[in-house]
Amino acid sequence: MFKSRQFIIGVIISVIFLAWALSSVDVHKVGNALLSADYWALVPALVLYFTGVWVRAVRWRVLLRPILPRTGLWKTFEVVVIGYMANDVLPARIGELVRSYVLSKREGVRKTATLATIFVERIFDGLTMIGFAAAVIAFVLIWDREALSTGSGHRLGTLLTTYDVPIGISALIFLALLLVFIVVASSRARVERLVSVALRLLPGRLHERAERLAASFIDGLGSLRSATSMGMVFGLSVLAWLFEAGMYYVLGTVGFHLVGGDGELLPFYAYMLATAFANLSTLLPQAPGYIGVFHAIALVVLAGAFGVNNNEAASYVLVLHAALVLPITLLGFLYLWRESLSWRELTGLEETRAEAAVQAHELEGPLTDIELVQEGKIGDSPAEADTVLEQAGEASRISTGGR
Repeated sequence: MFKSRQFIIGVIISVIFLAWALSSVDVHKVGNALLSADYWALVPALVLYFTGVWVRAVRWRVLLRPILPRTGLWKTFEVVVIGYMANDVLPARIGELVRSYVLSKREGVRKTATLATIFVERIFDGLTMIGFAAAVIAFVLIWDREALSTGSGHRLGTLLTTYDVPIGISALIFLALLLVFIVVASSRARVERLVSVALRLLPGRLHERAERLAASFIDGLGSLRSATSMGMVFGLSVLAWLFEAGMYYVLGTVGFHLVGGDGELLPFYAYMLATAFANLSTLLPQAPGYIGVFHAIALVVLAGAFGVNNNEAASYVLVLHAALVLPITLLGFLYLWRESLSWRELTGLEETRAEAAVQAHELEGPLTDIELVQEGKIGDSPAEADTVLEQAGEASRISTGGR
């Protein structure tokens, strides 16, 4: 598991970003900031965070409706939490595949169908995060430029103000295209026509892969047969991420009293931008738990754009990261135990995925999971999955001396 190419690359990238983040702070001052923080702010912050996770479970339930009409919302929430836990402790964002495995084992649903809905989730999450970034950047550049800090140590703020016109126009164009996407995606026929046109431009092997992924995306949209349904999923995506941004805001404002370069408490939109950039950074290969990359990117936004003191920002990001990872990971292990699933099953699934990805000459990742299942490299039924996991577990015991 920890010898795969993706894991090694991820660790190297995490170490580089962590070193970069630490190079700009004074460890002693970071420690003092940690000691002076108000940790009672974690209570409302975690309430907001888990509310957002619950909203994501509601969204997934909407997407699952055509293939699994009777699963309870609470059970869906439990599977989502298990997926979050797997992402936090296992390499290569395996949480998506773990969710499909747990649901297939519990409900007998084919993993290809489940992964298609998760693929749609990831698309909406990515669009929402880019939409947050575009909306905040457009707002700041048009109405609140004074909030940005520029000059030495504030590279992002300097970049935004130096190239304000092209960046602002690009942000507004993206927001318009996002609305167009919602309209187009609300009709399966329109999506299929658009995909058909786009695929003609792609050559050979890339065309084949894009065609399979496009088919999975279209299948995942199967429950969204109207603009109302599409709007519901998009609205739930925005709401879920607003709750997470609310967590960032409460912890930063109440717990750490973060102020920008203008001496005022950071506005909510600054935390929206930090939420967007930090979560988009998870697309990069990195160590489990998003160590290093999350911290560096969050500092780029808070200190590099809005002028928060580096040491105070670093202390805040450390606590924020722990709050995002530890509680949901512990809860995920609890739900895993209640599902009568073993840790070996998850590590076996990750090893099987890694071996299949190498054999297919593909990088591991949430998008290629769909292809690996479609091509039969990972079993697509509970029985097949159990066989694969038993084989992977046996291989793991042999290679690691039974540990």
